[in-house]
This record gives sequence, C-alpha cells and structure tokens, in this order.
Amino acid sequence: MQLSDSISLHQRGSVDVLEVSNSCGSAEISLFGAHVLSFVPNTDNRERLWLSKSAVFDGVTPIRGGIPVCWPWFSDRFPSEERNLPSHGFVRNQIWKLDNQEELSEATRLVLTPSSTSGPGFNFNVSLKLVITVGHNLKVELITENIGPHIVRLTGALHSYFAISHISQVELFGLSGSYHDKTRDWQEFQTPSPYVFNEETDRVHHDKPETLEIADGSQRIQIASGGHDSIVVWNPWQENSIAMKDMPDDGYEKMLCVESAVTDGIDLAPGKQHCLAQTIC
Repeated sequence: MQLSDSISLHQRGSVDVLEVSNSCGSAEISLFGAHVLSFVPNTDNRERLWLSKSAVFDGVTPIRGGIPVCWPWFSDRFPSEERNLPSHGFVRNQIWKLDNQEELSEATRLVLTPSSTSGPGFNFNVSLKLVITVGHNLKVELITENIGPHIVRLTGALHSYFAISHISQVELFGLSGSYHDKTRDWQEFQTPSPYVFNEETDRVHHDKPETLEIADGSQRIQIASGGHDSIVVWNPWQENSIAMKDMPDDGYEKMLCVESAVTDGIDLAPGKQHCLAQTIC
C-alpha cells in the first residue's frame, strides 16, 4: 500500500514503525503488536505516552510502554482452563498490517489488523482491527466482531502508559467507588481521595467513568473511555522496576498506567461487535 503524505515508515531495531505527522499532531505506531509508541498533539507539543528507555525492539519481546493491546484476555484471565498461556493475550506479539488509511480534515486515520486472531487458548472465529486516529487527540479503538456461530467470551485492555514529571507530583481525578487490589491479595477497598501515589499500585476499579484526568502540576492529561467495564491503575514502584530488564530502575517515577479495560468479561454473540476505545488529549 502506498502511504499518504502524512505517514512514513522506518525501522526501530527489528521493528517496522509507522510515523504519522499532520497539522494537528504526531504519533508513532509499531507494526509489531499494533503498539502506539508516542503521541504529541501540536496544541502544546508535549508527549503524552511514556516509553521505556530500555524497551526491546527485537520483534519478539513485548514493548514496554506506549499502548500495548491486551486481547483476547487481560492479565491471566484466560478464557479456558488452560493456564500455560501468555499474559495479556497473544496479539501484542504479532506483526500487524496497515489495511487502510484516510486523511481527514484535522486527523489521520489508520486501520490495522493482526496476522491471526487464533492462538493458544482461543480458537474462535472472530475478526479484529485497531483503528487509530491521530489529530489534536489520539483515539484508539479495538474492534472485535464475532463472525462465528458461538458466543465468544472476551476480556482485554488498552494498557496505556502515560508520561508524567514525577509520580510524587501526580493526582488522578474521576474515579470513585471500590477497587480490588492485586498487591493485597485482591482485597476490596474504597477509592482514595485525593488519589495520589506513594507505593506499588495495581488496582482494578469497578467504577467505569467515561472521563478521567491525570493532574501533573500545572499539566493535564485527559482520558476518555468507551466499551469498558473497569479502569486499571498500575505503577510497579521501585523494587519491581529494578527487577524488570526492560525498565530503568527509576522508570516508575516517570510513568502511570491508566487502562481502559474489560476485566469482568463480555459475551459477544454471533454477528455482534464490541469496541473498546480510549481517547487521549
């Protein structure tokens, strides 16, 4: 496919990366995993996504940072009794292709599809595409369609890593109600107010607001979600950062994951579609 004037292709390590640059903003998307690596709107020319300086671009290892696509399951919420399966599914380890591109008046839209939607633990007849719209905002839509005769059980997430000045300076707005805490054996707690960070955080919030905001001093990141049943908030903190080979020891200080997710699961009937979406500005 011939690329439009706003799209170019380059390599990062062993990975092909699409670069989008138009009058409203810019983005980078790895074709390995359909993984958004960067988004910079021209309203303030500030990077919204965090990408690890130690991320591996070998075309095999999942990329640390940006927006990983978790599908057809989130974490270890496998759709079968089999347990020897990759965390967060298998499409983030696949080569995707650019199926379509469209220049809009104030944005560029790309449609990517994976090489396969079948893998260990998941052999249903479905189609999958990721629609990425780059403008003043970044919109990412993960669209699943059940084209088979059976109900398909799905979980998943847009596992977004946001760039921040320092985790000690950040407050998260928009969540309420209860959450389950993975760091405390999945016990249930009430959402803190103010929502600030001073320890390892791995929480599944059952509140599903349409909009959230990360306040980082005078700077803001706004996040809108759709098709989700939960919000996942994650920061590995120091000890886990040190243990990760693809993350700097102090990497946790500069990132916060706020994920639009389906963790309780959906049952997708034959002929039906589901769209998990996140818009960042």
